[in-house]
Amino acid sequence: MPIYSPTVGEVVRDLGHRDFTGKPVEAVYMDTLAKLAYLRPESGGCEWTTKPEHIQPLAEPRFINVQHPSRPRTADVA
Repeated sequence: MPIYSPTVGEVVRDLGHRDFTGKPVEAVYMDTLAKLAYLRPESGGCEWTTKPEHIQPLAEPRFINVQHPSRPRTADVA
């Protein structure tokens, strides 16, 4: 099965992380760097990483307007 490539701002299902009921978490896709996908909660907050193969599209697509992803923090280190 091919790996799904979401659009920045798309709400996706993260099969690698579960909520307190055991269901996969839904989150906003931000970017993929160093072979890791970066997601964040729909309401905002800290990003986390997951493997790109753990990302699934939702049955009914949803999108969140997000600012263009910033450069990785490691790029700012001298």
